[in-house]
Amino acid sequence: MQSVHIELITVSRQFGAGGSELARKLGERLNWHVLDDEVACRCAKRLHLETATVERLREHSPTLLARLSSALLVAPPEAPGIDTTHLLRIDAIAEAAFESITEAAKSLPLVVVGFGTQCIFADRPDALHVRLVAPMPVRVERLRERFGWDAANAAARAHRMDEDRRRYVQRYFHRDVNDPLLYDVQINTGRTTLDEATSIIAQLVRVEQGVAAG
Repeated sequence: MQSVHIELITVSRQFGAGGSELARKLGERLNWHVLDDEVACRCAKRLHLETATVERLREHSPTLLARLSSALLVAPPEAPGIDTTHLLRIDAIAEAAFESITEAAKSLPLVVVGFGTQCIFADRPDALHVRLVAPMPVRVERLRERFGWDAANAAARAHRMDEDRRRYVQRYFHRDVNDPLLYDVQINTGRTTLDEATSIIAQLVRVEQGVAAG
Protein backbone atom coordinates (compact mmCIF):
# COMPACT_ATOMS: atom_id res chain seq x y z
CA MET A 1 0.00 0.00 0.00
CA GLN A 2 0.99 3.58 -0.48
CA SER A 3 1.90 5.44 2.68
CA VAL A 4 -1.31 6.97 3.98
CA HIS A 5 -2.99 7.63 7.30
CA ILE A 6 -5.57 4.86 7.71
CA GLU A 7 -8.72 5.98 9.53
CA LEU A 8 -11.38 3.75 7.96
CA ILE A 9 -11.51 -0.06 7.69
CA THR A 10 -14.18 -1.82 5.64
CA VAL A 11 -14.83 -5.51 6.26
CA SER A 12 -16.34 -7.71 3.56
CA ARG A 13 -16.88 -11.37 4.40
CA GLN A 14 -18.24 -14.71 3.38
CA PHE A 15 -21.00 -15.86 5.71
CA GLY A 16 -19.36 -17.70 8.60
CA ALA A 17 -15.87 -16.33 7.92
CA GLY A 18 -15.97 -14.16 11.06
CA GLY A 19 -16.43 -10.62 9.76
CA SER A 20 -18.41 -9.26 12.69
CA GLU A 21 -16.11 -10.82 15.26
CA LEU A 22 -13.05 -9.49 13.47
CA ALA A 23 -14.55 -6.00 13.38
CA ARG A 24 -15.30 -6.17 17.10
CA LYS A 25 -11.77 -7.31 17.88
CA LEU A 26 -10.30 -4.56 15.69
CA GLY A 27 -12.45 -1.97 17.41
CA GLU A 28 -11.18 -3.13 20.79
CA ARG A 29 -7.56 -3.35 19.63
CA LEU A 30 -7.48 0.05 17.94
CA ASN A 31 -10.04 1.76 20.17
CA TRP A 32 -12.14 2.61 17.09
CA HIS A 33 -15.90 2.76 16.74
CA VAL A 34 -17.44 -0.26 14.94
CA LEU A 35 -20.47 0.07 12.68
CA ASP A 36 -22.08 -3.32 12.13
CA ASP A 37 -25.52 -4.20 13.51
CA GLU A 38 -25.93 -0.53 14.36
CA VAL A 39 -26.56 0.14 10.65
CA ALA A 40 -29.91 -1.63 10.93
CA CYS A 41 -30.88 0.59 13.87
CA ARG A 42 -29.98 3.74 11.95
CA CYS A 43 -31.88 2.56 8.86
CA ALA A 44 -34.93 1.69 10.95
CA LYS A 45 -35.02 5.19 12.40
CA ARG A 46 -34.76 6.75 8.95
CA LEU A 47 -37.54 4.56 7.55
CA HIS A 48 -39.72 4.45 10.69
CA LEU A 49 -39.52 0.66 10.80
CA GLU A 50 -38.78 -1.93 13.44
CA THR A 51 -35.06 -2.72 13.66
CA ALA A 52 -35.82 -6.44 13.35
CA THR A 53 -37.53 -5.82 10.01
CA VAL A 54 -34.50 -4.03 8.61
CA GLU A 55 -32.10 -6.63 10.01
CA ARG A 56 -33.97 -9.44 8.22
CA LEU A 57 -33.47 -7.62 4.92
CA ARG A 58 -29.84 -6.69 5.54
CA GLU A 59 -27.70 -6.87 2.38
CA HIS A 60 -30.45 -8.59 0.43
CA SER A 61 -30.85 -7.57 -3.18
CA PRO A 62 -34.49 -7.64 -4.29
CA THR A 63 -35.42 -10.94 -5.90
CA LEU A 64 -37.00 -11.07 -9.34
CA LEU A 65 -40.35 -11.89 -7.71
CA ALA A 66 -40.04 -8.90 -5.38
CA ARG A 67 -39.19 -6.59 -8.28
CA LEU A 68 -42.15 -7.87 -10.29
CA SER A 69 -44.47 -7.48 -7.30
CA SER A 70 -43.23 -3.94 -6.77
CA ALA A 71 -43.86 -3.09 -10.42
CA LEU A 72 -47.37 -4.56 -10.29
CA LEU A 73 -48.19 -2.51 -7.21
CA VAL A 74 -47.34 0.76 -8.93
CA ALA A 75 -51.00 1.34 -9.75
CA PRO A 76 -52.64 4.54 -10.98
CA PRO A 77 -54.47 6.56 -8.29
CA GLU A 78 -57.85 5.60 -9.69
CA ALA A 79 -57.17 1.84 -9.47
CA PRO A 80 -59.63 0.33 -6.96
CA GLY A 81 -58.70 -1.94 -4.08
CA ILE A 82 -54.96 -1.19 -3.96
CA ASP A 83 -53.47 1.05 -1.29
CA THR A 84 -49.81 1.76 -2.04
CA THR A 85 -49.47 4.64 0.44
CA HIS A 86 -47.44 2.71 2.99
CA LEU A 87 -45.50 0.37 0.72
CA LEU A 88 -41.75 0.37 1.28
CA ARG A 89 -39.86 1.15 -1.91
CA ILE A 90 -37.82 -1.82 -3.05
CA ASP A 91 -34.46 -0.04 -2.65
CA ALA A 92 -35.33 2.04 0.41
CA ILE A 93 -33.27 0.00 2.90
CA ALA A 94 -30.18 0.03 0.70
CA GLU A 95 -30.52 3.78 0.24
CA ALA A 96 -30.97 4.31 3.98
CA ALA A 97 -27.93 2.13 4.66
CA PHE A 98 -25.83 4.17 2.23
CA GLU A 99 -26.92 7.43 3.86
CA SER A 100 -26.37 6.10 7.39
CA ILE A 101 -22.89 4.76 6.60
CA THR A 102 -21.66 7.84 4.74
CA GLU A 103 -22.93 10.00 7.57
CA ALA A 104 -21.17 7.82 10.16
CA ALA A 105 -17.94 8.01 8.15
CA LYS A 106 -17.77 11.73 8.85
CA SER A 107 -16.62 10.77 12.36
CA LEU A 108 -13.39 8.81 12.17
CA PRO A 109 -11.70 6.48 12.92
CA LEU A 110 -14.22 3.77 12.05
CA VAL A 111 -14.55 0.05 11.26
CA VAL A 112 -17.62 -0.75 9.16
CA VAL A 113 -18.94 -4.18 8.16
CA GLY A 114 -20.69 -5.09 4.91
CA PHE A 115 -23.22 -3.11 2.84
CA GLY A 116 -20.78 -2.78 -0.06
CA THR A 117 -18.61 -0.35 1.88
CA GLN A 118 -15.54 -1.53 -0.03
CA CYS A 119 -17.28 0.08 -3.03
CA ILE A 120 -18.72 3.10 -1.24
CA PHE A 121 -15.25 4.11 -0.01
CA ALA A 122 -13.22 2.63 -2.87
CA ASP A 123 -11.65 5.99 -3.76
CA ARG A 124 -10.76 7.06 -0.23
CA PRO A 125 -7.00 6.98 0.33
CA ASP A 126 -7.49 6.70 4.10
CA ALA A 127 -9.52 3.46 3.81
CA LEU A 128 -8.23 -0.09 4.22
CA HIS A 129 -10.46 -2.70 2.58
CA VAL A 130 -10.44 -6.18 4.13
CA ARG A 131 -12.04 -9.38 2.82
CA LEU A 132 -12.48 -12.51 4.97
CA VAL A 133 -12.97 -15.93 3.37
CA ALA A 134 -12.88 -19.50 4.66
CA PRO A 135 -13.48 -23.01 3.25
CA MET A 136 -17.10 -24.11 3.41
CA PRO A 137 -16.47 -26.95 5.92
CA VAL A 138 -14.91 -24.45 8.33
CA ARG A 139 -17.79 -22.04 7.93
CA VAL A 140 -20.36 -24.80 8.35
CA GLU A 141 -18.80 -25.88 11.62
CA ARG A 142 -18.76 -22.32 12.93
CA LEU A 143 -22.39 -21.77 11.96
CA ARG A 144 -23.40 -25.04 13.61
CA GLU A 145 -21.71 -23.96 16.83
CA ARG A 146 -23.19 -20.47 16.70
CA PHE A 147 -26.77 -21.23 15.66
CA GLY A 148 -27.24 -24.93 16.37
CA TRP A 149 -28.02 -25.72 12.72
CA ASP A 150 -27.30 -29.12 11.20
CA ALA A 151 -24.59 -29.31 8.54
CA ALA A 152 -26.94 -29.30 5.56
CA ASN A 153 -28.88 -26.30 6.83
CA ALA A 154 -25.68 -24.40 7.68
CA ALA A 155 -24.22 -25.02 4.21
CA ALA A 156 -27.46 -24.01 2.48
CA ARG A 157 -27.70 -20.80 4.50
CA ALA A 158 -24.05 -19.95 3.84
CA HIS A 159 -24.51 -20.39 0.08
CA ARG A 160 -27.71 -18.32 0.15
CA MET A 161 -26.20 -15.50 2.20
CA ASP A 162 -23.08 -15.37 0.02
CA GLU A 163 -25.31 -15.12 -3.04
CA ASP A 164 -27.46 -12.42 -1.44
CA ARG A 165 -24.38 -10.35 -0.66
CA ARG A 166 -22.99 -10.89 -4.16
CA ARG A 167 -26.25 -9.71 -5.70
CA TYR A 168 -26.43 -6.74 -3.34
CA VAL A 169 -23.02 -5.45 -4.42
CA GLN A 170 -23.83 -6.17 -8.06
CA ARG A 171 -27.17 -4.36 -7.95
CA TYR A 172 -26.14 -1.27 -6.05
CA PHE A 173 -22.49 -0.84 -7.04
CA HIS A 174 -22.16 -2.83 -10.29
CA ARG A 175 -19.13 -4.66 -8.97
CA ASP A 176 -18.24 -8.28 -8.31
CA VAL A 177 -17.86 -8.85 -4.56
CA ASN A 178 -15.22 -11.50 -5.33
CA ASP A 179 -13.04 -9.12 -7.37
CA PRO A 180 -9.68 -9.18 -5.54
CA LEU A 181 -8.94 -5.62 -6.69
CA LEU A 182 -11.67 -4.33 -4.38
CA TYR A 183 -9.53 -5.28 -1.37
CA ASP A 184 -6.18 -4.38 0.10
CA VAL A 185 -6.06 -7.47 2.30
CA GLN A 186 -7.77 -10.84 1.96
CA ILE A 187 -7.44 -13.37 4.79
CA ASN A 188 -8.46 -17.02 4.89
CA THR A 189 -9.78 -17.51 8.42
CA GLY A 190 -9.71 -21.25 7.88
CA ARG A 191 -5.93 -21.04 8.18
CA THR A 192 -5.54 -17.86 10.20
CA THR A 193 -7.31 -17.35 13.51
CA LEU A 194 -9.38 -14.24 14.03
CA ASP A 195 -6.93 -13.07 16.68
CA GLU A 196 -4.07 -13.46 14.20
CA ALA A 197 -6.09 -11.69 11.50
CA THR A 198 -6.82 -8.87 13.92
CA SER A 199 -3.13 -8.50 14.72
CA ILE A 200 -2.19 -8.46 11.02
CA ILE A 201 -4.66 -5.70 10.19
CA ALA A 202 -3.98 -3.67 13.32
CA GLN A 203 -0.25 -3.83 12.64
CA LEU A 204 -0.77 -2.72 9.06
CA VAL A 205 -2.86 0.24 10.22
CA ARG A 206 -0.25 1.25 12.78
CA VAL A 207 2.63 0.92 10.32
CA GLU A 208 0.83 3.10 7.80
CA GLN A 209 -0.03 5.63 10.48
CA GLY A 210 3.54 5.64 11.68
CA VAL A 211 4.90 6.17 8.17
CA ALA A 212 2.43 8.97 7.53
CA ALA A 213 3.27 10.62 10.84
CA GLY A 214 6.95 10.38 10.09
